[in-house]
Amino acid sequence: MTTPQKMDNLIALFNSILPISQEEELVIKKHLRLDSLVKKNQYHKKGQICHTLGFVAEGVFKVSGYKPNGDEYIKYFVNEGHFLIDLDSFFYKTPSAENIEALTNSTVFTIARSSFEILEYEVRNFSKIISTLKQKALLEKLAIKNEMLVDDALIKYQKFVQRYPALAQRISQRHIALHLGISEYTLSRVRAKK
Repeated sequence: MTTPQKMDNLIALFNSILPISQEEELVIKKHLRLDSLVKKNQYHKKGQICHTLGFVAEGVFKVSGYKPNGDEYIKYFVNEGHFLIDLDSFFYKTPSAENIEALTNSTVFTIARSSFEILEYEVRNFSKIISTLKQKALLEKLAIKNEMLVDDALIKYQKFVQRYPALAQRISQRHIALHLGISEYTLSRVRAKK
């Protein structure tokens, strides 16, 4: 898929929520920056204020934090067709509590905060579209968090495969285990049962 086609995926997503005129599409495209990240590059670092909104055109990212003992945990993964952002940090301008790191070589359409503010003003439905996407993202994050608290290892893995069907082949078992909150040994036993 070419870069313009990938950009059209973002515009199509916006249009699926509320209509955007062709003139507004051009305004949006003018404010998109294409970023390329290699595996292990950070898109956003914990402790910094998030000043960008990214849309993954290609690749996989992990959104992670650290437990009080220093152990990493992975909150969720972001792949093609989804947004990269620390919502609280971006909208409340507070230091981020999470890292966003590329797990594969990736390309992202990025909207800087200054461009975001222009789009809110120049694209009629932009704020409503972003509000709808924020609400959806928060509900998904809440569902994942609840599942991690109550489900056993087998159910967690089954839900992971449902949520991210192609991801198990693209990322390491270590990352999957960190996301599920289980050991790699337990993960291999669960996968053997499946």
